[in-house]
Amino acid sequence: MTNVKIKWRSIISALAIIVCVGACASACSAPWSGKTQAGKANTSGEPSASQSSADPDFGEDSGHLASSLQALAKRMLNDDNTLKKEKKDSDDVMSTQQRDIIVRATKNNGKISRSDYEQSWMNFRSCIVNRGWTDPKPLSYGGFYSMPAMNYAGLTDSQSKKLDKDLSYCIGHEMMNVDLLYRTQEGNAELSTDYHQLIVDCLIKKNVVPTSYSKDQFSKDTSSDSAPEFFHSAEAQECFALYQYGYAETSDQASYWKPLG
Repeated sequence: MTNVKIKWRSIISALAIIVCVGACASACSAPWSGKTQAGKANTSGEPSASQSSADPDFGEDSGHLASSLQALAKRMLNDDNTLKKEKKDSDDVMSTQQRDIIVRATKNNGKISRSDYEQSWMNFRSCIVNRGWTDPKPLSYGGFYSMPAMNYAGLTDSQSKKLDKDLSYCIGHEMMNVDLLYRTQEGNAELSTDYHQLIVDCLIKKNVVPTSYSKDQFSKDTSSDSAPEFFHSAEAQECFALYQYGYAETSDQASYWKPLG
């Protein structure tokens, strides 16, 4: 398969998600930052200065999302409360629907039900459609959803800016925290913020790469002009989807999301 240069980045600070394929079909994505929406994303994947070892929510060191799923869910609610007090009209506050799901999770040891995970993505899609765009039907790998690559062709500059703003709003408002909590419970038992290592471990576990495969090699592979062949495997795609990584290929243009239809 012929690939364009892979670009792994986040186009929305609130969420690392697979988006931004332009007329030339470039590809991009990035990992979860490990922060809830009050703190916005840290696209390096490293914890922020505020996530110090003195904070009991972060376990013994700052390399963890929280000390437990329960603590993470509660912090999401506390962060949301803070946002509502500081910026009552902020786009970053959770919708009633998303907040209700997180509240239910706090009563279930921090765990999100599959039905609530599904509903949060449906709420996100409805939010986008209600703002005048087509339905961004997500891709599904191993039971986890990812945004399809997006084709900006035909969009004016003002439309592109509006689309980015609408995506940021709908993601944060309807499903970002639910998505993070669900993925963490399903594929990150240690609540680690080292997403590169998590992906590498997943690839090794699924026998996609040898046990000698490292984060350094992964970084080289994701910065090369073409993807390694194993990137195309269903097993690799499941690992990428679980940790919100992905890439797009020119051969897959038919699957790209066209916001204008």
